[in-house]
Amino acid sequence: MIHRRAWRFVALVVVLAVALAGCVPVQPAAMGDEMAPKEVTIAVGIEPVSLDAWRSFGETGAAGFRNALEQLVARDYVNGGFLPMLATSWERLDDTTIRFNLREGVSFHDGSPFNAEGAAISINHTFDPDNAFDLLDFLGPVSAAAVDEYTLDVSTPEPDPILLGKVEWVAISSARQLTEDPDSYHSQIIGTGPYQFVEWRKGESISYEANPDWWGLDNPDDAGGAQTYQKATYRFLQESQVRVAAVQAGEVDLAQFVTPEQCQALDAGDDTSCESAPSVETIFIRMDTNSPLLSDRRARLAFQMAIDKASIVDNILGGAATVAGQIVNSSATGHDPSLEPYPYDPDQARELLAAAAADGVPTDMEITLGARHAVFPRSDEVLQAVEAMLEEVGFSVTTTFYDPEGFGQVMLVNIKDVPEDRNFVAIHLHGNEIMDYASSFRFYYSCEGILSVYCNEEADAVWMEALPLSGDEREMKLQELNRIVHEDVAIGYIGHVDLSYGVGSSLSWAPKLDHRIIVKEMTAK
Repeated sequence: MIHRRAWRFVALVVVLAVALAGCVPVQPAAMGDEMAPKEVTIAVGIEPVSLDAWRSFGETGAAGFRNALEQLVARDYVNGGFLPMLATSWERLDDTTIRFNLREGVSFHDGSPFNAEGAAISINHTFDPDNAFDLLDFLGPVSAAAVDEYTLDVSTPEPDPILLGKVEWVAISSARQLTEDPDSYHSQIIGTGPYQFVEWRKGESISYEANPDWWGLDNPDDAGGAQTYQKATYRFLQESQVRVAAVQAGEVDLAQFVTPEQCQALDAGDDTSCESAPSVETIFIRMDTNSPLLSDRRARLAFQMAIDKASIVDNILGGAATVAGQIVNSSATGHDPSLEPYPYDPDQARELLAAAAADGVPTDMEITLGARHAVFPRSDEVLQAVEAMLEEVGFSVTTTFYDPEGFGQVMLVNIKDVPEDRNFVAIHLHGNEIMDYASSFRFYYSCEGILSVYCNEEADAVWMEALPLSGDEREMKLQELNRIVHEDVAIGYIGHVDLSYGVGSSLSWAPKLDHRIIVKEMTAK
């Protein structure tokens, strides 16, 4: 087990999307004859719904975006903290502002220069309320201002001790694109990274090609990797068995998110292997707490007590998870080791439902149980198992799966906009990349959260008290908050998951704890 302090340097992401955009090819960069083309092909489960640069904070649903886009800072998964990227150094000016000294001599893929003015345009576009990008709701307001050509101030309206972690989420895209051709922002990625966007073939793949002007060519240590490959293609293969078969057939070099059994088969092959690592991802259960049924705490607790989480972890997820009692694992500030998972007790669940029914709660009200396709390995089997367990104690349940756009439509909604008769329950994956429980609360528990179908004014007040705090004070206040929503059965949890990948014999790569698939971190055998 990884110590909780080490876990705090883990990152991964979960992405939700609502917009759909087209594909505009970019002319690949010319390569010298001495640079023999080498291609790496990667199979992923989910296709992007658009190429907006702000989406790059999450790997799932933003296949390879961080090959083309870079941030001011990067996380250090060996020693903890943050590393320079497009910023070479930084300092705290006060509780609301960090000043960054930017890297000089860097260009975007469209040839425009990277500087403080352009970085400010990009950051302010991401957090512009008129754009209403999800990242604004996820992180809260952030703004940037150029001090001089290579000095940038990034600020929040209120004191924010985790601002640097938020900055790590934010991609810097071309200011020229945003000012001269803003419509292309949705269909063409223009960054400063080692690989530039080439083409998005909808339903098939997205491809990138090496950027010959990348600043990291002469600074691989500072850049965190090198251009081993000249081309990278991410193929969209929804089913894990199809991704595994593609690796076994030599059609792809890497397959994202495979099951433990598939790992065993890959390790047994002569030309394949499996790479696994822990993650910050948690499979959780989000309930419409305003419905006539699920507004009753007894019904919510009965729902959770009906689910045999240990059986799901052992028999469906193949042991590649740890039963969870909260939405964050020990990586996050605010994780409370005293919180136990809701127990599996179907008899008690039936008693709770009976008591609720006796008080007029419509316990026979149909629940729609839903998930996004390929969101984690064997998500379909997990959904079916939960359905059977719920029906066993007396709930009425139907299940449905969504594509990313459809799932975004049912998830990206606040409780005040949810019809009381919807009675929807989602089984989904949440990764706390910022490693701070306050961000998870903002998303899924706060009264105004973009993903929240729960509202508890007492909890919101404690959350607001925690936001300006740091150190042990923040830890204790966030643990208090965590206990409040656990006692109220605001959300249910199944497990903190490990993630695995199929790897072909020609590729050398191992996942870091952020689970991003970044080509500069790969080498060819």
